[in-house]
Amino acid sequence: METLPKGFPHEQFELLVRSYLDNIVEWEVVHNFAAAHIDDVYLPEFQRPMEDLHLMFLPAVRNDAESVHEKPQIRYLLDVLELLKSDVEQYGLETIREREMQVMAGEEPSKYENRREFRNRHRKK
Repeated sequence: METLPKGFPHEQFELLVRSYLDNIVEWEVVHNFAAAHIDDVYLPEFQRPMEDLHLMFLPAVRNDAESVHEKPQIRYLLDVLELLKSDVEQYGLETIREREMQVMAGEEPSKYENRREFRNRHRKK
């Protein structure tokens, strides 16, 4: 019997990421959480920013030079996530889910292949 993939814990991850930005938790805490949920499935309406955030925390080692550009990018993705949440409240879940699925369907297939390869490189062996 095949089991379905778990849903990605969006709210817990978002809280960890915000705690990281506020210097409450270390990068490694968020990394460990991200690695533990490497195969979880995202909600389609939040997939684009959530997946980008998730992938940022998968590498086990982070170069200190990367952190200079990392936090503004993380804040930007959290802002996009907040806009999507606002859109869901204003236009309804199904409308935004459909819109986001159409946007993702129009993206280059190589984007998903590159993400899959990135995940595979950072999968614990």
